[in-house]
Amino acid sequence: MDLFSERTQFLGTESAFKIGEDIRRCEESGMMVVKLNLGEPDFSSPDNINEVAVNEIRKGNTHYADPQGIISLRERIANQVSETRGIAVDPERVVVSTGAKSIISYTFLGYVNRGDEVIYPSPGYPIYESWVTFMEAKPVPLHLEESKRFRFGARDLEHLITPKTKLIVINSPSNPTGGVLTEDDLADISRVVLTKSDGNMRVLSDEIYEDIVFDGRKHKSIASVPGMMDRTIVMSGHSKSYAMTGWRLGYAVMPTVEEAMLFRQFNINFISCVSPFIQEAGRAAFENRENREIVASMVSEFQKRRDFVVDSLNRIEGIHCVKPEGAFYVFPNIQEVCKKLGIIDAYETLPDETRKSTSPSSLFQMFLLYHHGVATMDRRSFGSIGSEGEHYIRLSTAASMDVLKEGMRRIEKAAKDSEGFRGFFERGEHFYLGAGEH
Repeated sequence: MDLFSERTQFLGTESAFKIGEDIRRCEESGMMVVKLNLGEPDFSSPDNINEVAVNEIRKGNTHYADPQGIISLRERIANQVSETRGIAVDPERVVVSTGAKSIISYTFLGYVNRGDEVIYPSPGYPIYESWVTFMEAKPVPLHLEESKRFRFGARDLEHLITPKTKLIVINSPSNPTGGVLTEDDLADISRVVLTKSDGNMRVLSDEIYEDIVFDGRKHKSIASVPGMMDRTIVMSGHSKSYAMTGWRLGYAVMPTVEEAMLFRQFNINFISCVSPFIQEAGRAAFENRENREIVASMVSEFQKRRDFVVDSLNRIEGIHCVKPEGAFYVFPNIQEVCKKLGIIDAYETLPDETRKSTSPSSLFQMFLLYHHGVATMDRRSFGSIGSEGEHYIRLSTAASMDVLKEGMRRIEKAAKDSEGFRGFFERGEHFYLGAGEH
C-alpha cells in the first residue's frame, strides 16, 4: 500500500518558494545572491497596524473568533469593496481567511468536480494550475500574449467556454506579467460570461494587487459590471497593499450568503478562525487614513523601480520587456538572448525525460542563479501546460533600488556570457529547481 494518497501526485507547487533550496546552496558555496524571485514587498507593515495587533494581544484578545470573520472587519471590508467597486455588499457575504490563497483552495473545493473544466490565465499565478490538476479537473489555460500587453478580451475567452466550464479565473493586476485589464476588457469579458453561463459557473476574480497600479490608473473589478457580482467571487487581502505577507489575512466577497456559509464551513474544517488580533489590525489598516499615504508612497516607489528595470532590460541585447501597468513584477521576453547564448540549441540536445522537466527559460534561470548569482523565475513556474516555446522570466521589483541595479548589472553580463553558459551546460548539474539535491 502506498503511503500517500493518489491525489498528491497531482499537486503542484509555487516555485518562488521552491527555489529557496537552490539559493541556499549557492550561498553556502560563498555566492552573494541577488534575490528577485519572491513576490513580497520589501517594506514592513506600518507601525500603526502593528501597534493595534500588539495592544489587542495585551488586552487578551487571543481566543477563538467567529469562523467567518469578526463582524467589525467584515463590515469594513464590505464598505471598502462597496466604495471601490460601486456595488452593494452585505457583510454576511464576506468571509475572512488566512491569506487570499485560502480562498483559491476553497473555490476549487467548493465548486469544481473531477472532469469539470477550469479556465485560468497562463502565464498566471501557479496555484491556479496546481488546484486544477489536484482536483482532477480539465485545465484550460488562457494564454496571455505579449503583443496584447498580457491582457485578454472576449474573443480570447469565448472559444474556451464549453458546457463543462465550471470556473473562470481572472487576475488583474496580474502575477507574473503586471498586465491590467481595462474597464472595456472587463465589460467584453462579462458579456461572454453572462451569455454563456447558466448560473452554475463562477468567476474567481483575484484582485490581491488592487492597490498597486501605475501611471494614474484606478483598479477596475469585473464585479462592478452589472450582473457580474451574482457570478463572481472577489478575492483580495492585506499581503500586498499593506506589506502584511506574514500576517496571512485575506478575504472573499461571495455572490450569495449561502456560498459564504460554505466558505465559513471550510474555515471551520481547516483553520477554525483567523486570529482575532490580526483581524483587528486588518480593520485598522482600512480605517486609519495614514495608511492611504503609506500605500501611495509604496506604489510610487514600485513605479520608479519598474521604470528603471524595464529601461535597463530593454537596453540589453536580446531582451525585450513590456512595461507592466500594475503589481511589482516585470516579465521580459528572453527568446533572442537564449538563441544568442546557445540555450535553445542546447535544450534540444537533452534527453527526452530531462526536456520534460526543464525549458530554455528554465536553463537561463538556473544559469543566472548558479553562474551569476541572480534568482529569478522561469516561464514554466507560471503554468507549464502549453507553455512550450514561450521564453520569459519573471523578476520581482519588490527589492531596493541598489539590489535591482546590481541585478541588472549581472543580467547584462550573463546575456553576453556564451562561454559561461557552455561550461554550465557541460557540467549538467542544475537544469531545473532542486536538481542535484541529495
